[in-house]
Amino acid sequence: MTVKQRTGLWILLAAVGVAVVLGWFLRSQRSHNRDRAPWSSPRVQRDLQAIQQDTLRMLTFPDPLTWEERPNATTGFEFEVLERFARHIGVPLKVIVMHHPDSMYMALQDGRGDLIAATFDPDRSERKWFTCAAPLYTVRPMVARIRSEGKVDAAGQLADSVVVSAWSPFRSGPHGRGPEKGTVMVTRTPDETLVDVVLGRAAACLVTDATAMHEGARLPALEFVPAKGGERGIRIAMRTNAPELKTTLDAWLAGAEETRFRNTLLDGYLGRLPRTGPLRQRTMPVRADSISPYDEEFRTHGDVAGWKWQLLAAMAWRESRFDSTAISSKGAQGIMQFMPNTAARYGLDTAMTVGDHIRAAGRYIARLDTVWMRAVPDRDQRLRFVLASYNAGVGHIIDAQRLAERLGLDPQHWENNVERAVLLLAKPAFYRRPELKNGYCKGSQVFNYVRDIIGLYGHLVHSTKGGGARTSELRPQ
Repeated sequence: MTVKQRTGLWILLAAVGVAVVLGWFLRSQRSHNRDRAPWSSPRVQRDLQAIQQDTLRMLTFPDPLTWEERPNATTGFEFEVLERFARHIGVPLKVIVMHHPDSMYMALQDGRGDLIAATFDPDRSERKWFTCAAPLYTVRPMVARIRSEGKVDAAGQLADSVVVSAWSPFRSGPHGRGPEKGTVMVTRTPDETLVDVVLGRAAACLVTDATAMHEGARLPALEFVPAKGGERGIRIAMRTNAPELKTTLDAWLAGAEETRFRNTLLDGYLGRLPRTGPLRQRTMPVRADSISPYDEEFRTHGDVAGWKWQLLAAMAWRESRFDSTAISSKGAQGIMQFMPNTAARYGLDTAMTVGDHIRAAGRYIARLDTVWMRAVPDRDQRLRFVLASYNAGVGHIIDAQRLAERLGLDPQHWENNVERAVLLLAKPAFYRRPELKNGYCKGSQVFNYVRDIIGLYGHLVHSTKGGGARTSELRPQ
């Protein structure tokens, strides 16, 4: 090796050494600064005895699984657990809602709160700041994204960047060194990031499998797919100088009765993970010469408001499977499932024939078409609004249209616009807005109903006419 080569090698090694030392220094400084955060140690002395003199204070954030205020009720798994614990120690529970994790940490350390209950799993630095009770339950990461409209490739590629909430137990990688590569950290709550995906403001977001099970049925526009990352335990955090509170809470949580209660309660909040894949298209068995026992009645009374008779047949199958004696749990009756008030308005009673019910449904559809004619000029789009109104009532769909416009969606287009807004009418943050007048709506039911009927209608026209049919062809000739 020449002198020049040796000199170059030493310069290279020196540069690498400087880079290593500089990297170590910067990491140590970041760790040092994080350890010296204003909320890194308690600022008050307040343990169980002091808490039992007044209230137990729960620090949390708005989330359907954690704490959510609804008209005449407050729900949330962690809220219900701590409400029960507060009764156990003989004090009321006070909920203090925070809007940034740093503010929550500060509120705990300065005594404004006693516990953090916010789908919390401490990362490496936070384990020095707080003490935690045993895990309430465990979660795994899932990615939420918009469900495809048609077939997707088997690989099911994820978005390049996945939004992750600063409140998420997966906000740090497995080694507690910040978010995973490919994720974008935001201070919005996990529920807000889900809404962003529903509205198309984000391609995908990271949530827990518990959230996926809770929201899967309520948000059928989304699908949830497993993401990289290990299991995390959801814990309740306390100040490090509150050992009596921790000991008492841990002992209470470990009790057999409370463990059974907690498991049952959690089961009540969770559903089943929805299947991944394209949005469903419902079909029904159809013979070449017949749809139902009532084909003649549908043909006689079914061409209404510019649509073919197969529309009412599709609605009848979806509503009652052509059972003229069907009665729903909410009191809807007959082949077209009229609610009693609507039935009375159209002169229906138990003595009326199936034909009378089909004719009344046609009149109702015609009236709904008139209601929406000015607001939704396009006939094919108006059919979606008519069907949604038949299912949920005009008031809720007006709310959904108004909300869609407020959220920057097209209020005259149903698919991927108003249908997404109607899903949000199941969330208090939206249906309690002052400009929305009709309250809670089970938007997932409306979302699926409209898609089912449109799919069935096309299927029936195709099956009974012997050829394919576009939506624009689903009209009387």
